[in-house]
Amino acid sequence: MISARRSRILLSFGTTLASCVALTGISSVAYAVDAELFRLPGRDSAQPLASRLSTHDQTELLIALDELGASAESDQNSRAVADLLRAGQPDVVTDHALDALSRMKSREARAVLAAFCRHRRADARVRAYTALANLRDSRDFPTIQIIIEGLRDSAAPVRSQAAVLLGQLQAKEAVPDLLRALELGVHTAAAAIGKLGDAASVQSYGKQLGRLPLPVMLEGYAQYLERPAIDIAESVKLEIIASLEQVSGATVKAFLNARVQTPGKNTTPKLQQAMLTSAGRIRVEDPTPNTGAQEQQP
Repeated sequence: MISARRSRILLSFGTTLASCVALTGISSVAYAVDAELFRLPGRDSAQPLASRLSTHDQTELLIALDELGASAESDQNSRAVADLLRAGQPDVVTDHALDALSRMKSREARAVLAAFCRHRRADARVRAYTALANLRDSRDFPTIQIIIEGLRDSAAPVRSQAAVLLGQLQAKEAVPDLLRALELGVHTAAAAIGKLGDAASVQSYGKQLGRLPLPVMLEGYAQYLERPAIDIAESVKLEIIASLEQVSGATVKAFLNARVQTPGKNTTPKLQQAMLTSAGRIRVEDPTPNTGAQEQQP
């Protein structure tokens, strides 16, 4: 007997999918389908994957895709899902298939994922780039180069995700591209640069102070300051602190004070004292003006 909850969900399934397809923003939640909720009595999940993916029942197809994950059969399953994508699918099936490839992490999917990085929908391109970054041995040169291309995508959400992924992959060779992307307004590149850049990159990064929103720049500086001395020398970090003191303002003061109160594992006593001193020299006016004593009412 199908529960009342499942009945309501199944009845609204078509409406839900139509709404999902109509969305123009990037939302993984919008496309999520709880496979267990849609399972009907008598459906046999033990059938060979190839036969389950060839079904004309879209609900069952989504269930089969959502059940896929990393396993001993990931390479074989990834090839089957890649063939499914190449055959052309509705948007909702495409999104679930890309998510399945992301979970399986098989390098067998790299060719089809590279192709879907040029998909007509930005949402699908975001999923394809994310799946590429999740592949086993995704740090190889061809994969990194494909993700770097995402920094030049026509859609802002794709560019943003590509910057995040390059930071996660520790792709230091992407720093010049990330710096160019930051200049063009890809704000998530800031944190990635702070994670990956060397001492020489700090000067290039600092050229954007005053051009980009200060909170964006502080994302990158926070990463630089938390790096070990073998990556970013203490002297370079002291220069960052001095540069921020020149910028001054309540935002910088709060940024420095936060790192004094909760120092990172690579914050030396000298750095902590420098941040404390700089924060103390930054004067912030009280936003509430002093109007003096109120006049007595007659």
